[in-house]
Amino acid sequence: MLPLNRFIVVELAKEEEQQQSTFYVPDDVVINKKPFEVVEIVNVSEESKFFKSLSAGDKVLVEGHMIRKAEIFGKEVCLIEDNFILGKC
Repeated sequence: MLPLNRFIVVELAKEEEQQQSTFYVPDDVVINKKPFEVVEIVNVSEESKFFKSLSAGDKVLVEGHMIRKAEIFGKEVCLIEDNFILGKC
């Protein structure tokens, strides 16, 4: 996917899965999301201020609640606007 309008396509960093208990939560309950996430750059919009400084494979720290997820042709895509990138890891 080619991002436009200062958006950056990212992949969430994979963490080791820990065995957890299973329980049901009502649909309207929001589970606390991490305030910050490390993501991997997939593609950068040419309009982004980071177009020349970030490349595919770079890892960056972002505000976790600002990651936008969309389903495009059956595949989940994660996007973040460039001003929510806090630093390069």
